Amino acid sequence: MRVKQIRFTIILGLISLIGIVVIQIYWLFTTWHMQQEKLDENIHLALKEVTTEINLLHNCMPNEVNPVEQLSETCYLVDASCDFNQTNLEFLVRSKFNKRNVNIEHEIAIYDCQANSLNYTGRFSASGEKLSTSGDLNFCNDYLEKLPVYYFYINISGRNVYLLKKMQLWLLLSTMVIIIVSFFAYTIFSFFRQKQLAELQKDFINNMTHEFKTPISSIGIASEVLRNFKRGDSVERLHNYAQIIKQENTRLNKQVENVLKAARIEKGKTVMDIEKVDLQDIINGVFSENGFISDHKKVDINLQLTAQPYIIMADKLHLTNILFNLIDNAIKYNDDKVEINIETHIRGNKIELIIADNGWGIPKNYFKKVFKKFVRVPTGNLHDVKGFGLGLFYVKQVCESHNWKISVSSELQKGSQFTIVIPFV
Repeated sequence: MRVKQIRFTIILGLISLIGIVVIQIYWLFTTWHMQQEKLDENIHLALKEVTTEINLLHNCMPNEVNPVEQLSETCYLVDASCDFNQTNLEFLVRSKFNKRNVNIEHEIAIYDCQANSLNYTGRFSASGEKLSTSGDLNFCNDYLEKLPVYYFYINISGRNVYLLKKMQLWLLLSTMVIIIVSFFAYTIFSFFRQKQLAELQKDFINNMTHEFKTPISSIGIASEVLRNFKRGDSVERLHNYAQIIKQENTRLNKQVENVLKAARIEKGKTVMDIEKVDLQDIINGVFSENGFISDHKKVDINLQLTAQPYIIMADKLHLTNILFNLIDNAIKYNDDKVEINIETHIRGNKIELIIADNGWGIPKNYFKKVFKKFVRVPTGNLHDVKGFGLGLFYVKQVCESHNWKISVSSELQKGSQFTIVIPFV
């Protein structure tokens, strides 16, 4: 299957999964509202039957208008039309609720005509058992301008619990659907990640092959010359070819060491020798006159070390490697005249180490990617920048091993700035 067909299939699959989730959520909300409407209707009918029974028991005229008024989502005002007994009311409410299968927690408050006040009757469980005889009477507010003479309030305090119980099966099925959809989404995401990793590894192998091919060819040619060396040939020529073999061998060894070093530190097999070190001494050592020299470009390094103190906890070797890697990138991704600024500043109880250059810069969408393994920033039509995409990955891993923070900011054609935040002792 072609790449375009794979992408098209995956996009269709993602759209389908999103559609399933949206439909499922819509269906849940619709079912919830239907259950709410059904509950409200059953409560309303049950309370209406309660008033009818009260009127029959006390031989009084029923309210010609609807005796049940829903004041809020949970509160109902019921006009009983005549005086009634508390015990009878509790019994009637429980029996009418049970009749309509409304097993729900509720509270009742009765208006006392003689005392002109509300009396809290109690809170009742879903099974009708009385749970308490004292409580807050503010669960219902008087929304009506003119209240009836004989009335009581009922507050459905267990409304949400009741609705959730009614929707247990639907919630379970929806959860299963969402889990299945999430699994497929994760599978698609993993596929993309593996595909991206495969492409990065492919680029890495191509780069490595190219990096190794040149020194191997040079060594082969030099070895062939030495093998055919005759007594009459120049000794100086012999020495030059031997020097080529040594240089290319050193180059090969360095490349292999870079790969192994990145692999070891990623797996956590590199042991950090943490000790107190002077950051200024290490910086001065790396950027001394002979500390960093480029054979093909003019490098101007400006040190502005204003932070005091300089003592930090670090592995001296890996800290030195970090500085070399960052400066090496600043030189490689730059024109002939390289300007690098090294600064240190105190920020609270931490030191900010800033390394800025005037290079080609990094696109914004690569700010996070540059620290990943095998990732290399594209350089347009230029293909003379060598490397495996492991330098900044190594820098990031070393910083994380020291619990330091590293960040990058950049602007195309104006340069990049790497900031490392280091706690000092």
